[in-house]
Amino acid sequence: MTLWVSFLVVKNRTTLVVVALIALIFPPLSSAHATATKIAVIYDIGGRGDGGINDAAAVGIDKAKKKYGLGLLALREIATDGTDLDRLLKIRFLAKAGYNPILLIGYGFQSSLAVAIDEFPKTEFAIIDNSNVGQLNVECMVFNEAQSSYLAGVLAASASKTGKIAALVDVDRTNLRDLTKAFQLGAQSVKPKIVVLAQNWGMNPATDVASMIKRGADIFYSTWNQSSDVIDVIASSSNAKKPLRYIGVLPDQFFLKSTKAKSVLLGAVQKRVDTAAYDVISSGVKNLSFSDILDGTNGIFGKEYSFSDGGIDLLIPALGSAHIPAVLKAEAKIKSGKIKL
Repeated sequence: MTLWVSFLVVKNRTTLVVVALIALIFPPLSSAHATATKIAVIYDIGGRGDGGINDAAAVGIDKAKKKYGLGLLALREIATDGTDLDRLLKIRFLAKAGYNPILLIGYGFQSSLAVAIDEFPKTEFAIIDNSNVGQLNVECMVFNEAQSSYLAGVLAASASKTGKIAALVDVDRTNLRDLTKAFQLGAQSVKPKIVVLAQNWGMNPATDVASMIKRGADIFYSTWNQSSDVIDVIASSSNAKKPLRYIGVLPDQFFLKSTKAKSVLLGAVQKRVDTAAYDVISSGVKNLSFSDILDGTNGIFGKEYSFSDGGIDLLIPALGSAHIPAVLKAEAKIKSGKIKL
């Protein structure tokens, strides 16, 4: 906890001398922060330069480094090889070295963090994009993707020509929201009788999406981020007679930047991972923590970003531009509280 002290300076020689001595004995607090701060960031596989979540987090991290004047030791950054063992070894190394808080980039740290919190109960941890680790010393920095999934449903229903749309959703990353239900509600707000084909993605998402194409779906919303399999199948199956479209998630799906992806990309949910990373470091410098209750039953604490604070958005490229008015109308209702998700 930092103590801020204010002095009232009276303009006389004696007081100025006292203040000058105080300044020599107690250096400026910003300098003290920079010296005392020991914050760590662990990137997952790929580290900086992955074109995905690590790079997105790095934007916020660099902003914090510049604002608070944090050097290499004050803000330590390392990457893992993507295995649970290496993640745990990196966490142990930094915790034993006295780094606190330790910021973990991505939901893949869930298993290793569950072990580390018992070993280092006095160390503060923050994990981005995962709300499954419940402990007082863990801050889950997550995003209300139900809101953006609702808008994805609005966009999908508005663009569908067949009256059938599909959702392939990851249920492992967060337990706070039902994204499939939100997508369906958004779609039905536009076309009440639209058919929504839903699938929790498994080991063969390409097979799942191929099946949905055969069943008549023409617009697909997917949170699968392990590979470009889903969008590759959609892009290769799309043609002038039966165009197919895809709604994805950034920065998770780094492959959305490819030429093939852009040929079918209707929209993309954007999670401001940079904002979450910046907020964690800023709070660490100030010796503060996030105490919002995300799930009281399971003891999940941290912060959930939404449309209201600019933590999420739905980006719409040229292919989806005709449907922007419908999306903006629905977004306004979410922000006003008329639609609660």
